[in-house]
Amino acid sequence: MVKFRSGRKLIEAIDAYVTECRSVDTKKPIFANIAGFCRSAGISVGDYLSLKKRFPAEFELAGAYFEDAALNSGATASLVGMYLRQYGYWGKPAEDEVVCEHDLYEDGV
Repeated sequence: MVKFRSGRKLIEAIDAYVTECRSVDTKKPIFANIAGFCRSAGISVGDYLSLKKRFPAEFELAGAYFEDAALNSGATASLVGMYLRQYGYWGKPAEDEVVCEHDLYEDGV
């Protein structure tokens, strides 16, 4: 488990993780992501997200690393958008529940 004592150490660890992910040669698009970083660092996603309070500037820079990796991965736009919203890097985080007030049976479906 990695303990991040400074924002600089966090960025160094993310940079190493992103570089490692980019060196993997696969046929499917992959990108460095927060869950993968947390796995490699031995921390939970909650622990990662809590670093925003300790290192706000570096946390935003980390978001740029993950956004760049996602956008340049070749993954679909919907996957990239969903991923980045989930962690609060783009727009509103994804909702846990989707509410549809349209009644399909009423329309004869």
